[in-house]
Amino acid sequence: MRWRLFTGWVTAGSASNVTTVMRSRSPVGKVRTSGSSRRHIGAHRLVLLLLVGGQASAETEAPGTANRLLSFVPFIGNNPCTEDRYHQLGASLPLTWTSDGGEGHPWRVMYGFCVAQKGRLSLTQDWVVSYLDVEPHGDSPGGDGVSFGTDFSLRWRQKQGSSFTPYYELGSGVQYAAGTPFPAHGSRWMFTINAGAGLLFPLKPDLQLQTAIRYLHISNAGIFPENAGYDAFHAVVAVRWGT
Repeated sequence: MRWRLFTGWVTAGSASNVTTVMRSRSPVGKVRTSGSSRRHIGAHRLVLLLLVGGQASAETEAPGTANRLLSFVPFIGNNPCTEDRYHQLGASLPLTWTSDGGEGHPWRVMYGFCVAQKGRLSLTQDWVVSYLDVEPHGDSPGGDGVSFGTDFSLRWRQKQGSSFTPYYELGSGVQYAAGTPFPAHGSRWMFTINAGAGLLFPLKPDLQLQTAIRYLHISNAGIFPENAGYDAFHAVVAVRWGT
């Protein structure tokens, strides 16, 4: 099977060979090797592969689940949103007791829309502005700050129900802290990973209420000397309009 990754074309004869090649072609580059950094970097690599990966074409075997997943991104230009043509405005509020509180919290406002759709699977984008409540750390004073960024997510929704529709999502993004870095001993450039589940409630034919519980991770993926991280669950509330 031939796999096209965002690092180039490689040929693999078995799953073990694919794993070896993927590990040797890291997009992150040389990073610190502490246990915390490896966890942050490994998670970011996984999500980047899912969201940015390439196209798998089977030469000697029938297409499988992995092929269909990896072929999702190249179809964007030929598969515009149909059933999920919408815009949404919402907020992501930290459930403060789900983190140790040592880093502070981001309070996020998001404007999002559908980018592409394949059946009930869609690729969504959110533009994000965050108020940062940053706790001091060592020589870093902390304080108030703001960040700007964008997230991309894969979202799978179940068949639409008359009362509500469940959905599941996995995504990643990037953000820049214009004031105080977040966390305080981290960096201004940060990457995000989010995963969650939620419900869509129909209010009118072209209006829906969205609620979700979302896990949010923030770190710089080890591209700066200090790779501080934030992990917590957030409650998401949003209004969607459009078909």
